[in-house]
Amino acid sequence: MKICLARYLIIALTIFGFFLNPRFFNIVQAVDYATTSVTILLVCGDGLAEPTSGEVCDPGSPPDIQPDLLGHECSDFTDIFGNPFESGTLDCLSDCSDFDTSGCYTCGNGHKEANEECDGSDFGGQTCITFGFAGGSLLCTADCRISLMNCESLEEGGEPGSGPHGGSSGGSIGYNPGSTEESGETKVVIKGKSYPNSDVHILVDGKVIGIVRADSKADFYFETGDIEPGVATFSFWSEDKDGLKSTLLSLTFRVISRAVTNISGVYIAPTINIDKQSVKHGETVHISGQTIPETEVHVHINSEEEFVEQTNSNEDGVWKLDFDTTPLNEDFHTAKALFQLEVSGNIIKSGFSRSVSFYVGKVGGEAVCPEADLNHDGRVNLTDFSILLYYWGSNNECADQNQNGTVDLVDFSIMMYYWTG
Repeated sequence: MKICLARYLIIALTIFGFFLNPRFFNIVQAVDYATTSVTILLVCGDGLAEPTSGEVCDPGSPPDIQPDLLGHECSDFTDIFGNPFESGTLDCLSDCSDFDTSGCYTCGNGHKEANEECDGSDFGGQTCITFGFAGGSLLCTADCRISLMNCESLEEGGEPGSGPHGGSSGGSIGYNPGSTEESGETKVVIKGKSYPNSDVHILVDGKVIGIVRADSKADFYFETGDIEPGVATFSFWSEDKDGLKSTLLSLTFRVISRAVTNISGVYIAPTINIDKQSVKHGETVHISGQTIPETEVHVHINSEEEFVEQTNSNEDGVWKLDFDTTPLNEDFHTAKALFQLEVSGNIIKSGFSRSVSFYVGKVGGEAVCPEADLNHDGRVNLTDFSILLYYWGSNNECADQNQNGTVDLVDFSIMMYYWTG
């Protein structure tokens, strides 16, 4: 009896140590059943770069834990021409192996970097036609932003810089800064696609300003004159027929005073869901969701090698994919989706959906208590952890998230993935 209590106490103290310093962790040693202890090594993500441990930098865990870049900034690194970056934000890769310079740029070097819409004559392959115009030429401003003033309207007799236009939420959204003639009214007009017959929630600077209904083809339209001129961030999200929420799509632009600002090509990413959180190696996982009707859906399965599978949505926008897990390693994996369609000869892609995770192992099955909510209160927190700890080493079907017959570190890892606090 004393030995059992001692083992229970060792597990409790060791794992509770994790919550005293909740940092990103790597599990480096499994349960040692000889001593009944759990060892967790806290390294990458703690906001402290440790070169002696092989870390070049540390990304932290924003907003609570700030990155440690060892005093470096963008100007310490060079662009493709070998010149130091002039602007941007330096970051650290998620595995602490190197600096992430994707947020660094130099406006005026003739090369479009990630944070720029354009640079000189480099528009990243975009043209006026990409934005839904009939023709013309794009202009790049002094601050490396795209101007559509020289684009020609699709409408007969239309003036450059006016008329309908489209875009992609994966790149630049179609944007017309307004008519050259003052209308006397400040207005924003938004067009886009969501899910058939769904409600689209529209926010400005984090506050809801309207909810509009998409039609049976997933098209939605919204306009408002109740907005102040100046820079504003518009955000959009929707909910599919099964109650799954989309990711939040946001864009920032300047609302022109006494003009109509047109935004089109606001494409909300697909929703995604998975039927099992744990499967045996070689079993099929069923991935599904909703998007715009009758379009291609590309599902990215992240493993050591990324697998990209294609399926199509039906007339209701519903899509399904049966994925054979045989090529995957026995480990955790994630899946996310985007849609792709062709508009006027141009390929348009949406942003990615949220990610869903699943575990592939030697044994597996559907968790009795899905997503580690062991007490069914809608949250995953210390109460659920206490239940998990109570059943540690047993075959309790609720706490055994991967259904391998034992409550162990894999189940603990699954709980950490779904942790809400």
